[in-house]
Amino acid sequence: MKIEWIRIEAITPNRRCLCTADSLDLLIDSIRSEGQIEPIKVWFTGEEFRILDGEKRWRACRKLGVSKIKAVILEMEA
Repeated sequence: MKIEWIRIEAITPNRRCLCTADSLDLLIDSIRSEGQIEPIKVWFTGEEFRILDGEKRWRACRKLGVSKIKAVILEMEA
């Protein structure tokens, strides 16, 4: 498993994140103090990266103004 840094603008959310504002704020505080510990999981569509797991982390990093995020790029079979 290879972890890469991806520009946050190159990633499209899956829009399934059901997180509350409070839980997102807690994660933002955690990332602000300790950094992003767990990478998100994405797949490349040929044009963009699509989030498979970790949309809440992506949203928190985006709110913090982070330019790149740690991600595992998974291979998807056609």
